[in-house]
Amino acid sequence: MYIVLIKFLCRETGLDCNFIIEGETEEQVLAVGAEHAMKAHGLKAEEIFLKAIPCNFLCHTFGKISSNKNV
Repeated sequence: MYIVLIKFLCRETGLDCNFIIEGETEEQVLAVGAEHAMKAHGLKAEEIFLKAIPCNFLCHTFGKISSNKNV
């Protein structure tokens, strides 16, 4: 059995960072990405998910990746 990982670089979100955000599900990716953004970049949860700074990167970037899955 193969496990498919969803994987992308933090840099793809607009931040200057090569951290690899990965997980098996959207929820895992969002959790890993949010934890990284808060610890490494000093962002707050509301910045990550609500505001229009590079931070809602998790939601916007994941949306782009999800829409390209079947390409």
